[in-house]
Amino acid sequence: MIRFNLVIGLLLVLLLPARGQENTPAAAPAKKWTLQECIDYGVERSFEMARQKLVNRKENMNLRDAYLNILPEVDAGSGLNYAFGRTIDPNTNTYSTERSMSNSYSVGASVGLFSGFASVNNIRYNRVSKLKGLEESEKLANDIAVRIMQAFYDLAYAEGLIAISEEQVENAKLQLKRMQRQHELGIKPKSDLFDIQAQLAESEYNLISNQNTRETNLINLKQLMNYADDQELAINANSLIESLPVFSDVKTEELFLKAREELPQMLAAQHDMRAAKLNFYIKKGQLLPSISMNGSINTRYNDNAADVFHTQFKDNTGKSFGFNINIPIFYGLTRQSSVSKAKYDYQTAQIRYNEMEQSVYKEVRLAVQDLKAATQEFNMALRKEDFSSQSYSANQKKYEQGLVTIIDLNTSDNNLLKAKHDVLKAKLTYGIKKRMIEFYTGTPLQTRIQY
Repeated sequence: MIRFNLVIGLLLVLLLPARGQENTPAAAPAKKWTLQECIDYGVERSFEMARQKLVNRKENMNLRDAYLNILPEVDAGSGLNYAFGRTIDPNTNTYSTERSMSNSYSVGASVGLFSGFASVNNIRYNRVSKLKGLEESEKLANDIAVRIMQAFYDLAYAEGLIAISEEQVENAKLQLKRMQRQHELGIKPKSDLFDIQAQLAESEYNLISNQNTRETNLINLKQLMNYADDQELAINANSLIESLPVFSDVKTEELFLKAREELPQMLAAQHDMRAAKLNFYIKKGQLLPSISMNGSINTRYNDNAADVFHTQFKDNTGKSFGFNINIPIFYGLTRQSSVSKAKYDYQTAQIRYNEMEQSVYKEVRLAVQDLKAATQEFNMALRKEDFSSQSYSANQKKYEQGLVTIIDLNTSDNNLLKAKHDVLKAKLTYGIKKRMIEFYTGTPLQTRIQY
């Protein structure tokens, strides 16, 4: 009976959950970040983008001020005067020794009628400068995205190498166990056992080296993303390439024409050229006469006068109206020099645009070539891996039969390892190059945000 109760108690202990663990949920798997999520996160939190947004806000204010500058300028003034001793009475225009207190009020306005179209060109200049700032923000976001994409590639490549190295370590351990049994049975010499141990040590060394490289690349990716260093970051390497590399014929000229119309660096260079041209017009306008119109109204009040305040305010009202014309004649040739400098700046902007156009054409052409090369390299690496795998399997059987040496087997193993590295590298490289081609065709690298 006692033995039966002990058995029942043991069964209950094994079958029933421990206290406090009845409803404990399973740990949720860590989130794996896709390439697009890493890019969007990094661009949104970039310090460079934060600075550029402030620059854009200043450009918005400059455009607002340019519009406001065409409005009339209005000034209002008021003065208080306390007189004692011998003074002139403003009401009788005679000397008086009585103490008096007077107030004066005035309102004046002026508006420019013509200034060599400077105001209109200034508005256009600031509008173009604002557009240029937005394109520069887009370019900066793309530059950050490319850096994050490269860091993502480095991390994905390191993780792929770790997986290959772990497979090599496990394979070397199995070979070592098999070799130890064969050596104990006297089938294989001790030198072969040493070679297998050296191969295992090399595989473990490669694994540790790749793990350290992964940590370095992870730190670099976190820094580019402005990601908290103490928080875990796991990536989804498959998001870099979603299909096997297949090269589709891309026309360089068609791709360049589309890139020239849509790339932010090209649009920024175009806006820069337009802004320089408008600045040249502004400087030329300073050589022309300027015409302005002004008017004012004023009144005063004296406490010694017989009339009350509102009567004095009405009777003492003065008004004026007039036009001013300013003709620039000689300023030490400074205005002529500024016109020449603005012309040189415009010509320089034209050269920069041509240089940018040439640079973009080179980038597009290289991108097409890189995509083609990555596809070819992947196909060749895949064939190499297949042949290397077959060679390794064949040499492994031959080694068991004593037809090849341990050196031949290790050589086959190393060739297979290198082939796997080449496949991994070519596949990830294809993902990067294909993403750049899509970018040149109009697909943004990062989700568009407010600049």
